[in-house]
Amino acid sequence: MRFAPVLLFVYGTLRPTLARGEPARLIEGLRHRGTATVRGLLYDLGDYPGLVLGEGTVRGDLLEVASAEQLAALDAYEECDGNRPLYRRELLPVIRADGVETLAWVYLYARPLAAARPIPGGDYAALPPRAASQT
Repeated sequence: MRFAPVLLFVYGTLRPTLARGEPARLIEGLRHRGTATVRGLLYDLGDYPGLVLGEGTVRGDLLEVASAEQLAALDAYEECDGNRPLYRRELLPVIRADGVETLAWVYLYARPLAAARPIPGGDYAALPPRAASQT
């Protein structure tokens, strides 16, 4: 069965400018389609951020995923499976830098936000640099 390329909105450690180690390996070969925004709220979870639906704006990048294997590897990294997933992947409208709305897959944080801090401006890249491990 043929896989049609899909867009993935990334907002944390999978962003090309932030990806190091395993995240960098996972996005290697994915085509960068530019910057974009999505409606939601972004939280600092320590080593990585979490996006939840809400009235804010979250900034990130659009990547083109060209195979089912790439998407499965990204889902595994984001811990989308199992009884207690860390993230869930949903198809949401995003606004590209040119103002055009399109649909893209987005990883939404799936656990309680008890110890999380909001990220003002919705841009994880604007936080002071630190070692990061997901999203």
